[in-house]
Amino acid sequence: MKTVINFLLTGFFCLVFSPTLNAQSAIPAANWDRSLALSVVREADTMALLKPLLQMTRSGNDAELLEALSSVERDPAMPDPVKDFVIFTFAIGLGDLDANTVNPEVLHFLATYKVKTMVSHIDHPRMDVPLFNVRAATAGVQNRWDRQHASMLAEGLLQTQPEQWISAYLKASPVERMGFVDAIDFASTEQLNQLGWSALARLDGQPELTVVATRAGMASGDPELLQQAISRGDGPGLSQALADASLDLSDREAADLLNAVLRSGSTRNSALAISQLAPSRLDHPAMAEMLFDTLDDRSLGAAAALVLGASQDPKIQLRLKEIASGKDGLSQQRAKLAISTRPTDRGVEK
Repeated sequence: MKTVINFLLTGFFCLVFSPTLNAQSAIPAANWDRSLALSVVREADTMALLKPLLQMTRSGNDAELLEALSSVERDPAMPDPVKDFVIFTFAIGLGDLDANTVNPEVLHFLATYKVKTMVSHIDHPRMDVPLFNVRAATAGVQNRWDRQHASMLAEGLLQTQPEQWISAYLKASPVERMGFVDAIDFASTEQLNQLGWSALARLDGQPELTVVATRAGMASGDPELLQQAISRGDGPGLSQALADASLDLSDREAADLLNAVLRSGSTRNSALAISQLAPSRLDHPAMAEMLFDTLDDRSLGAAAALVLGASQDPKIQLRLKEIASGKDGLSQQRAKLAISTRPTDRGVEK
């Protein structure tokens, strides 16, 4: 039993002590020593307290569940750290259940629960934080359920015209949009093509559709759709799309994508594509050659130089030295830049 409690305490540690999640409107002062509070929790039979709460949740008896949670909070014989841990662990457990498993009143109780055990932050002793942040855990559950619900809605909308899907996506919250994107993985090739090209047509005016167009392009295996979406995309979705593409595409496909973006004329997108697609693929001849050809580009040469300079490949380093010692020009200057940015030349053939 104590092993389970220790596991729970360790598993939730990062969530509990996150400075961002611990922000509250009025944070009371520390009233417990952390080690002592955790010791009190370990000594208590918290599983015996949690088991009936979970049973009530599965049976759908929300009124009884709400009363049981309130009883835990009001119990004068139960130490405050144990109360907080039980409520916190229960809230975390809801995240593994289907969306809206419990009545909104239960979530309201958890979201407004006043944590009773405050401790000094582990890294910033002058900052006082909840030992078990029930409100943060509840917010995480609500976000997960909102995303799950949005994903189910999006799957249904895939059966309709793509414009309806896109309109619903644009009206959705950031969390709900993640659910919409999740649903793309369950679409048919025909649905992906319709959705992806429809999103691409609106990309210039609504760059937030970048993640939709790029995800549809990758999921459908349509290189032209993916290349255009990356070349014309914008916003935070672009960087994530390139990171995903770097993991999913073959070396040849990644080289073709980078070539298409370089030819698009978008300096910003090209520089981002170089930084995301090229570093792990410099052993692919087409990829390395593209970067060497880009050294004399006035806008992108520096980006190519930084990637080439970080390579541990002796052949690449030798070629950079040859260019650096050659005819004066942008390529020579960028090659010198590449060499100068290397932290050390050890292990590179002279």
